[in-house]
Amino acid sequence: MSAAPRTLLVTGATGRLGEATVRCLAERGDRLLLTGRDGGRLAELAAAFGGRGTVRTLSADTAEPDGAQYAAAEAVREFGHLDGLVHLVGGFAVGPVMLTDVSSYEDLLKSNFLSAVVATQAVLPHLRDGGRLVYFGTPLADEPLAAMSSYAASKAALTAWVRSLAHEVKNRGIHANLISLTLVETPEMRKEMPHVDPGLTVEAELVGRAVRFLTGAESDGMYGSVMPVVGRFGFSSALAGGPPPGAGRPAR
Repeated sequence: MSAAPRTLLVTGATGRLGEATVRCLAERGDRLLLTGRDGGRLAELAAAFGGRGTVRTLSADTAEPDGAQYAAAEAVREFGHLDGLVHLVGGFAVGPVMLTDVSSYEDLLKSNFLSAVVATQAVLPHLRDGGRLVYFGTPLADEPLAAMSSYAASKAALTAWVRSLAHEVKNRGIHANLISLTLVETPEMRKEMPHVDPGLTVEAELVGRAVRFLTGAESDGMYGSVMPVVGRFGFSSALAGGPPPGAGRPAR
């Protein structure tokens, strides 16, 4: 029995996770309204997926209340109803505290946290029992590293907020969950960081599958969950020593 298709608003679809996520949802037959500020990238997504008759695009800044309200209303107008939100909007920056202007903190709080609040406030009035809300976090929210304070703090705020939100909406039958990510393998990431061990990254396709899971009936029991999709990434410590004898050798 195939999974039932969903009607979803995908905010920030022009970002690096957009294409893989849209592909995984479109393969299920979902009806999608993709939003973003990059008109050229939206046109590329429309050309790639719009021919199926279930994917539409809308140029809008959903980090702003007016843009988010407009996008949610357009999704309902286009498809008749709305089943959920996949919130791909976000940003990244690094830098030591003493050399990081407070405006950088404000920018990341807006892109990684407040944008989720704004988009969610726009879609919640339209959601029915079984609605789905999906957001994206990071293990750095729990184990922040040096020079990543602004990024980690903004994602920690998002994580705490999603868990609180889940309690608010679960009695309406709405599921709010978060996917925890590290580096995602994309052509853009590989150009910027060519020396990163591929074993420590996650394929974008796997993230898309996680989104499909969290927006489907298979995740009916999940409310406020933080779902790690981190591949073989792990924090290391000199106290742990080296790998155990025989690690990495094939079993006989």
